[in-house]
Amino acid sequence: MLKKLVNEAYCVLHITTTGPILIKSGYATVSGPDMTPVRTYRNGRLELFLPGSSLKGVFRSHLEKIICSLMPQVVCNPFLKKKNNKQPTTLEEEALQVYRHSCGDEFEKRIKADKTLADRTDVFYRDSCPTCRLFGSTSFIGRMAISDAYIVGRVKSSEGDQQEEAEEDYQKVEQRNGVGIDRLTGGSSQGALFELEVVPGGTVFETEIHLRNFECWQLGMLFVVVQDMKDQLIRIGSGRSRGLGKVTATIDERERGWHLGGLTTSTMRGSQEANKQLWGLGCWLGDEQRYGTTKEDFLEVSESVAGRDHGIRTLRSFKGPALQTLQEKAIAQFSTRMQHWAEYANALTKVAESVSSTTPQQEV
Repeated sequence: MLKKLVNEAYCVLHITTTGPILIKSGYATVSGPDMTPVRTYRNGRLELFLPGSSLKGVFRSHLEKIICSLMPQVVCNPFLKKKNNKQPTTLEEEALQVYRHSCGDEFEKRIKADKTLADRTDVFYRDSCPTCRLFGSTSFIGRMAISDAYIVGRVKSSEGDQQEEAEEDYQKVEQRNGVGIDRLTGGSSQGALFELEVVPGGTVFETEIHLRNFECWQLGMLFVVVQDMKDQLIRIGSGRSRGLGKVTATIDERERGWHLGGLTTSTMRGSQEANKQLWGLGCWLGDEQRYGTTKEDFLEVSESVAGRDHGIRTLRSFKGPALQTLQEKAIAQFSTRMQHWAEYANALTKVAESVSSTTPQQEV
């Protein structure tokens, strides 16, 4: 499904810690703290960072909870595998009230039964749950890539306002102590003292998010996460129940190089996308619905957003009111699609199978 680039979207996300956070490295120091944050060599020195894989995991986990709240049995549990000729356990039965069986495991079993399915990415995409369509599974690559987030500055409160703090070294950490509680006395347990290093509040991380061949409701999934991070409803890292991991996030609207700021979309030069619309994958594919998409996959925007030619691509930048409108409409489409997922899936599967049986297969 990645042999053609139909549409793409980019944004730079600023993640600001509003309290201490800790993404553990997994290694204790010899003579220092028991828990330390992850670091990597960059620019000739060790730098703190938030791994892109960790951010992607947080995004996916949060969206799974959101979708299960909108409509149960729509998303899969990647670790819930169907056991042949075996009755599910009580815990599995309870999980199946909320989740589907693992998409990746189901596809692997299909391939074992029919080797010709190994190259049918249209079937895998069509039959994947919403999160696997966006983030991928063991049998199918996802639509979204998230880079590692590196520190770009610090902010401090100055008379109630947030402003950039001019510091040369943003790699400072705070030392914190913790102690285990004796279950009998309710006081501290002797010998249970531990130390940890945390990234202090006010640290600004920057990461890049890239979507390829996306549907409009998938763009809504991204906006849901960004909105909830902005509202400080998502915590990241370790010790979240102990007050760590509180962050906020915003999409950077500054222009930098080819990236026009805000949400920048990219299509091939000479495309017919209207200035007051944003087309998703289904709209670009048109009548080719074997991927389980719909021709009505587009969003109407309130303001005309003209494209700018850049090499072989046409770029469009959604900022300010245009970005806000796009966010609201994409989230609304995402919510509607999840609540009626079974209806869409059943109808589109029938159409896709009829198209697939009469049309030569060519991967998009």
